Amino acid sequence: MSRVWHERGYSIAAISSRSYSSAEACAQLVLADAVCDPLEVVRRSDLSFLTVPDDEIIGVAASLVEMSLGGKAIVHTSGAKPASVLNMLQEQGAVIGSLHPVFPFANVETALLRVPGSVFALEAEGLLRGWLEVLVESVSGHILVIPPGGKALYHAALNFVGAYTVTMYSIAASIFETMGINTPEAHRALYSLMLAAIQNIQMDGLPGALTGPISRGDAGTIAEHLAALQSAEIDSEILDAYEVIARLTLPISAAQGTDISELDLLLKGRLKNA
Repeated sequence: MSRVWHERGYSIAAISSRSYSSAEACAQLVLADAVCDPLEVVRRSDLSFLTVPDDEIIGVAASLVEMSLGGKAIVHTSGAKPASVLNMLQEQGAVIGSLHPVFPFANVETALLRVPGSVFALEAEGLLRGWLEVLVESVSGHILVIPPGGKALYHAALNFVGAYTVTMYSIAASIFETMGINTPEAHRALYSLMLAAIQNIQMDGLPGALTGPISRGDAGTIAEHLAALQSAEIDSEILDAYEVIARLTLPISAAQGTDISELDLLLKGRLKNA
């Protein structure tokens, strides 16, 4: 994000990291100073971002209470933690908030190209909120305001479509591998299907985007899937996951007007026999 905002004309004062060499490498790209102490970043900046792992936010914040923070704004970028984890800094005079980019940062170069236009979850009030809104607007971003106390649920929802999409892909690929299928064509089939599903959601929304046997009420096909997934070569938890996801899919199919009674009986029977 420092590189994105630097490219849009913002002045990055200083960067600190667990590794000085990492801070130095980033600082060179944004014409900033690399410093060893996060406190030095705050001294030099009007607005400081704590872009650290969630479990380290409080520890880093605690290291900043050594100085008066009046006139300083400090924001963390966690998706799961509320802005209130920085309350200790507010007690020292800082204005606090959180700004979480809803974007999978797999690598920096991809992010530089694709993060513009993303959604940013915002927790902030007053002048700081205005600052952060302008920063988001500078990258053609969109703001999602998180209600008080909602951060963990918000992040859990993101995990389903972010991290767990990768899990679903991994499961599908592992099933292919039990059949000796691990070719570029196999992977192309999987990711093209995932991409099409996402495009269907964008274009048709819910429930219209749902396709496949459950959307058709095809209990026979689902029964065949369940039987095939009992193969000794396939982790039993994959079968359990399939059943759970299938049951959670039934209401979407019903909303399309599909008769799901046979599917419901099939999956309830599986549940009773488990």
